[in-house]
Amino acid sequence: MSRAHHCLAAFVLLVSTAALAEDVGTVAALRGSAEIGRAGTRIPAAIGQTVQLGDELHTAADGQLRVVFRDDSVIDLSENSSLVVDRQVFDPAAGTFSSLMHLVAGRARSFVSQYYRTPGAAYEIQTPTAVAGVRGTSFLVAYDPEHDNTDVIGIHGRVEVRSIGERIGETVYVNAHEATTVWRGEPPTAPEMMDEQLFRHELEGIEPLALGNVGSLAATHPLGAGSTVPAPDRAPTSAGMVSQLGRDELRNSADVAGQPLTVSGATRGSLGVPF
Repeated sequence: MSRAHHCLAAFVLLVSTAALAEDVGTVAALRGSAEIGRAGTRIPAAIGQTVQLGDELHTAADGQLRVVFRDDSVIDLSENSSLVVDRQVFDPAAGTFSSLMHLVAGRARSFVSQYYRTPGAAYEIQTPTAVAGVRGTSFLVAYDPEHDNTDVIGIHGRVEVRSIGERIGETVYVNAHEATTVWRGEPPTAPEMMDEQLFRHELEGIEPLALGNVGSLAATHPLGAGSTVPAPDRAPTSAGMVSQLGRDELRNSADVAGQPLTVSGATRGSLGVPF
């Protein structure tokens, strides 16, 4: 093959790869060390960095990471965690919303946006032993590779939890302050109410990234910061959105991390976070 043909083939491959890459989110907060795995390599995560479909998000022993997705949903990863963004369909015009994440290890706290209150919408986090699916709520999923089990804790609203095998009779519904455990090959345990001290203990690993604390993060935690987000990017408050956790705290894209973001592009959800 001639040099010209080699160059043409390389160009076609580059264009094809770029076409397949789909931006679905933005790194909004970072503490310690975190990486994004893409196309067989890992790069250090940074505030304002784009997250693409198929990316693997990794946090180190000292790492915490927050990603805001184009559908306004938020994922917080605790230390020693790994999560893969497998599917993200966001089409408000058609009323189509679908997200699928795989938690390979560690803990992930999810804040699910109002879009998933739409009939037919689906938001799920899968682990090697369980599937947690919700609409318009927040919850914590923790997978322990050593013991091969998954804990699901309800923070707000109701979470549907089932075994990865999806056998009949394996679905349970976890409400706020309740928890269930799913062992490999077994149905979820009956949800149990957690006492307040245990509930807070389970959440404290990613408490620095909590929505309710974003206003004080800059003063109390060494989070990365971006630059100014213009006023037109601000989104509406929670007026009229009953039980929509976090809308008051997330009045605009700058509030997501407690600091403004530096991002570019056109696609955005109602929070006004650009991608």
